[in-house]
Amino acid sequence: MTLPEGRYCSYCGKGLRRAPVDGLDLPEEVLKPACPDCGYVHLDAPTPVAAAIVERGGEVLLVRPHGAEAFALVAGYPEPYETIEEAAAREVREETGLEVQVEHILGSYSCEPMGQNLVSVVCVARVAGGEYRLQEEELAEGRWFPLDGLPAWPEEWPLAEVFADYGWEGKR
Repeated sequence: MTLPEGRYCSYCGKGLRRAPVDGLDLPEEVLKPACPDCGYVHLDAPTPVAAAIVERGGEVLLVRPHGAEAFALVAGYPEPYETIEEAAAREVREETGLEVQVEHILGSYSCEPMGQNLVSVVCVARVAGGEYRLQEEELAEGRWFPLDGLPAWPEEWPLAEVFADYGWEGKR
């Protein structure tokens, strides 16, 4: 596999090339771009996203970002030094006006089937206060769905797995 043009070391500016990491003899397709001068290794690690299943009286809050057709969980990127639980609660507050209490982390889910190099860490949260108001700059729509009436996501999407793990098989 050849590197895309213009891949340079972010520390010293030299060109990157695929090289063994930690002395391991691996096939070329899994080798990481590395700097032959300073030793920097570029990792295409997935970016974490904090997401929340916000439940209220047997319903869950799902949102639809502008330009998207499908509803999804309230989610966003953690800020520096913020835990996933703190990020999930902050994103819910910023995007919906609701204060939530995160009860636990349900699991982590790869977004690769959606073509995104993200890993979504999903928290289960209960509404603890606040007043619902949709942040219209980011979101086109927000809606409470009954647990037996969830949208029909493609089976390979992480949301289908999230709600299967959560314990409800919505009528599809």
